[in-house]
Amino acid sequence: MEKNPKRKADRTDKADRVGKTGRSEKAGKEGRKGKTARKGTNKARDTAYGRLDKALAVYEKTLEKTPEDATAWAGKAAVFLRHRMYRDSLKAIEKALEIEPENPGYLYEKGFVLLQLNREEDALRVFDRLLEIKPDSDKTWNLKTSVLCRLGQHEKALDASEKALAGNPKLTGAWHAKGSVLSDLGRYEDAIKAYDTALKLKPNLSRTLEGKAFALYSLNRPVEAMIAYDAALKINPDNAKTWVGKGLVHLKLGKSKRALAACSKAISIKPLFPEAWYCKGMALSCLEKNEEALGALERALRLNPDYADAKKALASVNSKLGIDFYEDEEKLEEEKPKVKRSVWTSKKPTSEIMKKFSGPRREKKGKGSEKSIRTGKEQKAGGPNKIVARKRDKKK
Repeated sequence: MEKNPKRKADRTDKADRVGKTGRSEKAGKEGRKGKTARKGTNKARDTAYGRLDKALAVYEKTLEKTPEDATAWAGKAAVFLRHRMYRDSLKAIEKALEIEPENPGYLYEKGFVLLQLNREEDALRVFDRLLEIKPDSDKTWNLKTSVLCRLGQHEKALDASEKALAGNPKLTGAWHAKGSVLSDLGRYEDAIKAYDTALKLKPNLSRTLEGKAFALYSLNRPVEAMIAYDAALKINPDNAKTWVGKGLVHLKLGKSKRALAACSKAISIKPLFPEAWYCKGMALSCLEKNEEALGALERALRLNPDYADAKKALASVNSKLGIDFYEDEEKLEEEKPKVKRSVWTSKKPTSEIMKKFSGPRREKKGKGSEKSIRTGKEQKAGGPNKIVARKRDKKK
């Protein structure tokens, strides 16, 4: 058989392409691709650090000339904060406060950074100092109240807001804070009164409108709650919490598709918001999309493992999926063709079946049958067989 010279040439070419290193050109290309990918990752990292250095360079240049420039230190703190470098941000803002110790903006930023570092008690002291300087700071009241409520000090938060209002009843932030604490305590009617007072002083407070909407929702007044949520979203359409609230109201009104749209909007704004995923799961469950609902609720619990409402909803969806499964099984059983069962597929013992078909004849035989059984036993035991004996006699 003649050898194929072309095949041999192909093998030689391949060997040449592999070369001395034992790596093919393809492997070389893959290696180059891998190197390019690593370069791309390093480039992205370099770009991030590059942006940070570029943003800091402006302030550092100023500080080289004038180290006592509080604005430059505050600017540097803001850059670190944007890059989530909280410890560096705190050091920079403290430098700014050494130069201007009573600057409300610097105090607020320090309190905010301390919260990011989970130093709630230190943050509260900063907010108290800030409220002494600027008692009508809505943002400060809001943060102080939320921190106290997070620490479980609701009564302390309520006392603080009432004390402030006794001194100046026109403090919008204090009215909002009072409404928030009362809402947390389940005193929704009183909370709405506090929110309404704040809105009379400043009608365009989106946070206050959102708080009022939640209180109305909790009192099972969904239409009024929807009006308040819509008003809040006109002022601030990028608040994920407000979108979730609107979604829950839609659910209460039986509008599942609208609820799903609202929750999806909240997730697009704040993807790691457990309440938004819970709301989405509930909406999907109402739309009978239980598999998707399961995924959304599991996501909510991954983000917040202690989320009680999400746990209940997940159990409900699991139960629902189980019921659907058994219902499908029952339908399949009903659709199967019914087969006539033969005698031999009966659950009754075989002896009873035989008795039914041969009962009368066996009754006539009576004792004779018993005799035949005994004869059979004798034969097995090696006893004389009369029939065989007769046959032998005839042959003779």
